[in-house]
Amino acid sequence: MSDYFPKDIIQEILQRLPTKCLIKCTLVCKPWRSLIQSPSFIHSHLLRTIHSNNQNAAVGLLLLRAFAGNENSALYSLHWDNSETGEHSKLVNPYPYIKEAIFSPSERVVVRDFHVVGACNGLVCLAVDFAYVGSQTIIWNPSVRKFVTLPGRSVSVSKTGKRRASYAFGYDSRTNDYKVLRSMSNRYGKTPCEVEIWSLLRGSWKSLSAAVVPEDFMFGVYNNRNVVPSNYGSVDKHAFVNGALHWVQRRTVGEDKFILWFHMGSELFGEIMMPEGLTRERCFVLRYEESLALLKSEELQGNCSKFDIWVMKEHGVVESWTKLFTVNLQRRMLEPFCFTRSGELAFKMCVFGRRLLKVDLKTEEFKYFGIDGYMCHFMDSFVESLVLLGQANAISY
Repeated sequence: MSDYFPKDIIQEILQRLPTKCLIKCTLVCKPWRSLIQSPSFIHSHLLRTIHSNNQNAAVGLLLLRAFAGNENSALYSLHWDNSETGEHSKLVNPYPYIKEAIFSPSERVVVRDFHVVGACNGLVCLAVDFAYVGSQTIIWNPSVRKFVTLPGRSVSVSKTGKRRASYAFGYDSRTNDYKVLRSMSNRYGKTPCEVEIWSLLRGSWKSLSAAVVPEDFMFGVYNNRNVVPSNYGSVDKHAFVNGALHWVQRRTVGEDKFILWFHMGSELFGEIMMPEGLTRERCFVLRYEESLALLKSEELQGNCSKFDIWVMKEHGVVESWTKLFTVNLQRRMLEPFCFTRSGELAFKMCVFGRRLLKVDLKTEEFKYFGIDGYMCHFMDSFVESLVLLGQANAISY
């Protein structure tokens, strides 16, 4: 084809192909392989996919279920090609290959906890806690079947279990870099003294100085006394919006809460005040379209629940908080997951084995995903991408 079309025309054609087709195209010839694996092509293809309006399998929902203590089913993943019809495809479980990459065959490996940190631009961040040997963080792209294991950290995990690592994952658009924020806190909620950040471009961890970390910083499950117990799933809720990670934070003195954010580009912290009257309520942050959303959950009598959804129309402007929806449920909602592309809220409900549902916020109509929600740790919007395809230290499986 290169004999008949100019290089820029070939690139334009390839840019319009889905991820799986492009992976096959890398086998056509060396020039195509070099082009498709180049950082500029990968980035341009990602932007085109995100902003595409066609309804293909490149954009959908990703569901991950983790089972601690069973290496044969440590991660069970589904990709919804069409959440409206319920069509989904099962992804190849990377855990056996992750284990093989980290440990020798003779080492004893027991998974104590398998935590799905987050997903961004086709990448998934996993934090695996192995008994006897410590924790490991992995960046995984299920579309290209590659993963990167993060190097050893300057912050160590206590073998006694009195210290707890918490993670968050996001993207720096200014440098086209992916970063993991990690903090080490006292298990009983005392202010952490060690916070660091890992960069895919840099390939290493960097400690943040005590002057940068806010006095009230206490990221993790023990930050909020009113969260759902951890056996119901991940409760380290954070939302990546406007280039920054956001999560609900409690003051070290008193019960008042606020939203703390960490910008991935500047690597600085900041605060956003919550709507009036919500500073002591049970709240979660989510991403609603391109805006920061706050979900207030309230349990009612008869095992029912109600939630209000607030959206910050202008990021960082407290006066722009607007309550968009109030929805009443006939069952208790265990955990909110994400908003779908059509604006529905996906969540886990305590009914018939913890089923996965989504609700139309305007009509309050419910739909079931048709799959058992037990041990479901993560669900979020997902876009297929080529990120990691040309990464030198990425491991294929």
